[in-house]
Amino acid sequence: MKKPLIVLLLAAVAALAGCGGSDNSDSSTSSSTPSTSTPATSKLLTNIAVPNASSPPFSFDIGYVEAGRYYLTDRNNKSVDVVDTKSNTLIAQITGSFAGVGASTDASGPDGIVGITGTNTLYVGDVNSVKIVDTAALKTIKTIAVSNSGSRVDEGCYDPDDHLVMYASPGETPPFVTFISTTTQSVVSKLVFNGSSGLEACAYDSTTKNFYINNDGTSAHPDGELDVITAKSVTAGAPVVSKAFPLDKCSPTGIALGPNNDVLVGCDPSAGNPLITLILDRTTGAQLASVPFGGTDQLTYDPGSNRYFLPARHYVASGTAASSGFSPQMGVIDGATRQLLYKVPVGAGAHSVAVDSGLGQVYVPFQPGTSTQFANGGISVFATK
Repeated sequence: MKKPLIVLLLAAVAALAGCGGSDNSDSSTSSSTPSTSTPATSKLLTNIAVPNASSPPFSFDIGYVEAGRYYLTDRNNKSVDVVDTKSNTLIAQITGSFAGVGASTDASGPDGIVGITGTNTLYVGDVNSVKIVDTAALKTIKTIAVSNSGSRVDEGCYDPDDHLVMYASPGETPPFVTFISTTTQSVVSKLVFNGSSGLEACAYDSTTKNFYINNDGTSAHPDGELDVITAKSVTAGAPVVSKAFPLDKCSPTGIALGPNNDVLVGCDPSAGNPLITLILDRTTGAQLASVPFGGTDQLTYDPGSNRYFLPARHYVASGTAASSGFSPQMGVIDGATRQLLYKVPVGAGAHSVAVDSGLGQVYVPFQPGTSTQFANGGISVFATK
């Protein structure tokens, strides 16, 4: 995840830190604006309490939903939290020597989480390693060493065609990604990003047979780029970036594959730049839309509602990125029109999201804040519509 504006977790209450579908939208370039019609707004259904989420302020990272369970990486409790999505209750906290809250984001874990669909297996990034969690047994069963630098393994994504998980290590010098076989549960290769200022979220596309990863910045594209890695190069034992799509003034964070050939890239721009979200053609890199909403981290696409959900901890009402005065909101973007439908308030530090598409529920964890509605750290549950 993108490093927050205040890095030391204990110094302040600031935050630490796809999938496809189809519709009939065209590919014309647009600057998205809210629809003139009034869509149904996501309703806050409940807030789920999490133990020890008040002090230090709740430090969490990625969320994932599968088979009626929502999983969240929880640094305060050194666990993967498990929520039953039917009852919206916390039913377990899976531990396993996770790092917990460290002196900085890069020294904290657990972090990214990747589920292997149809199994009871989660891959979870942690400091120096990726851990494997058995969700049936509710325990950590294996640790895969990635480095010994004391830096976290952050976000990841899954290639079901080649049975590979890719994980980013953004705090390394230089940053790199690690490819892990889900068959042997071992490292098969690494790709170093020389000249990169950091790595963010990734996604795998079964249509193009490519991995996509947000790169914080290079000499060619200092405000970020979307890098493309062919799965073919990975399976050949020589992973390589085949394309780099510029993301000017973006400072990319989250990523989600949407309908048709769309890929949505979340942005957390530097102060003074417009708050935006970009939608590109994932084959050509052509910009299809620039949506006037940003300050995000993790985001997701829900095929059930054909909507993207983007919690933005660094949102400000002016629409221009700042270093303070945040008013966290969750933006909801229509997958067909590529327009911002509406915004709803979320809790402090909200930067993580997952959707139970079958139940039409969105999960957004948050830190303690001044709002009465989100006074204590926990997990908000919204309706998708």
